Amino acid sequence: MKPWKNILAIVAAICLAACGDPVEPEPVRLAAQPESLAFEAQGGTLDLTLTSGIKPIVTCADSWIKLSEGTYANNSLKVSVTAQAHTGTDDRSTHLRVIGDKQSLMIPVVQKIPQVQLTVDKTSVSFDRFGGEAVLTVTSSRQPTVSVDASWCGVTAGTIDDSHKTAVTISAGANRNSPAGFGTVTIQCGNDKVTVKVSRDASQSISIASATALTPELVFNAMAPGWNLGNQMDAISNGLASETVWGNAKCTQATLDGVKAAGFKAVRICVTWTGHIGDAPGYILEEKWLGRVEEIVGYAEKAGLVAIVNTHHDETYWLDIAKAYNNATQHEKVKDEIFCVWSQIARRFKDKGEWLVFESFNEIQDGGWGWSPAFQSNPGAQYKVLNEWNQVFVDAVRTTGGNNATRWLGVPGYAASPTFTIAGLVLPKDYTSANRLIVAVHDYDPYQYTLNDPLVAQWGHTADPAKRCSDKDEENLVWTFDQLKSTYLDKGIPVYLGEMGCSRHGDADFPYQKYYMEYFCKAAADRMLPMYVWDNGAVGTGAEKHCYIDHATGKYIDEKAQTLIGLMVKAVTTTDPAYTLQSVYDSAP
Repeated sequence: MKPWKNILAIVAAICLAACGDPVEPEPVRLAAQPESLAFEAQGGTLDLTLTSGIKPIVTCADSWIKLSEGTYANNSLKVSVTAQAHTGTDDRSTHLRVIGDKQSLMIPVVQKIPQVQLTVDKTSVSFDRFGGEAVLTVTSSRQPTVSVDASWCGVTAGTIDDSHKTAVTISAGANRNSPAGFGTVTIQCGNDKVTVKVSRDASQSISIASATALTPELVFNAMAPGWNLGNQMDAISNGLASETVWGNAKCTQATLDGVKAAGFKAVRICVTWTGHIGDAPGYILEEKWLGRVEEIVGYAEKAGLVAIVNTHHDETYWLDIAKAYNNATQHEKVKDEIFCVWSQIARRFKDKGEWLVFESFNEIQDGGWGWSPAFQSNPGAQYKVLNEWNQVFVDAVRTTGGNNATRWLGVPGYAASPTFTIAGLVLPKDYTSANRLIVAVHDYDPYQYTLNDPLVAQWGHTADPAKRCSDKDEENLVWTFDQLKSTYLDKGIPVYLGEMGCSRHGDADFPYQKYYMEYFCKAAADRMLPMYVWDNGAVGTGAEKHCYIDHATGKYIDEKAQTLIGLMVKAVTTTDPAYTLQSVYDSAP
């Protein structure tokens, strides 16, 4: 090749290269100055400078941030960022989103809370010996923490609000048997701390109140016959007592007016408190629940009925004797709770007359109804615990004074069983010049006929031997009543049958149920044993169907219910000397 041809080739290559695609310049890097923004609580405006090859898009999703843009020139945009004043109790944060030339940024923005001086509206709180609740108002920047150094006192902090106020509740338990107590509530927020002094009065000895003795005749005439508002205020689900949760409608004034019109003299208002008791050590009763109990007690008062208020079904929860009889710590804890709960109930009703009776418990037992191995091997251990619990109940009621100093008090034995009561109940020490205690038992004898599933069909000496429990049905019933009579009534100690009755039987066997009701009530009445029929509102026939009176309207549920209640009233009120237990026996179906 000629040399000049080489030169032409080189020139051509150079020209070809010069005519190709141009090399693109590096894009302007998207940047922010500063890289983050921090505002004080009072808010304000901070400037932000953005560098971008194109005019960037700047946004913020939170409404407390406002943006104002300047003019974009020379790859630069100035943005004014304004934050509203912050009154909250937690720092808040957001981001500015910046989109540039194929680039994006997230710019952090934070705003601090206001700095508020930690203060509390009280410097001290004093409780009387019955304890109770007090509320402090704390002002602070953030949610405060609280603590207390006194075992008889508890503290709970609410949630701080937008005005930086927090309600702190102090609860003190009723003083069962201790000297005056003193302590300190400490409230902290960050490094700041304030204290509030707390105190509680000493317990007091209970003075002996002058009273006339209760007699079996007096109690019988006041109470018999009685009716149970059952599965009502004692209904419970998932650890929370609730009046209608087991299917009964709310009790009304008409309910107890109807009970009175049916011939009853008394109503036993069964109340489960579980789910409505505050935490230890105060065990403060929920006002709404206690108020509803008070409302129903008012219905009884207006209807002219004697009323019994108790703790019912709580034995499955906080009154669990199975966990307490061999655990001294748990035993003392339960006694504290009994004292706190009953002193609150008693104080609420201290001005009510003698027509209102308190009953300590329902059917305290370890779940085996007297047949558990633990009870069978050592019944005395559980008897002892229950006797102590009954004493705490009496102490709690009597210490509140007023009419409670001499109020009639019902005291049940183990499982409310006549047999176990006679064997193990030790009547509590009372603080009256004469006896004001009544022994409370339940009797569904024989349970195979009254409660079992399936029910034994018939009862009594004329029943089909293949359809009854025993050829001594009447004899067994009378024997139990006579044991109660000789143990208590013959010694001047009244007894009432707080629960009795029979699940509803079918039409064919209804004559035997009528006979059972009349014979039971006549045998009890002859021995001055007031009886309270169990009414759980459950209709139909079979086990646990004990409905007589509609719990909402006070009307009889049906003609059979009216017949059975009529026989009950007849057995109690008939004064004709020809009407005897033998005459009832002779009229068996």
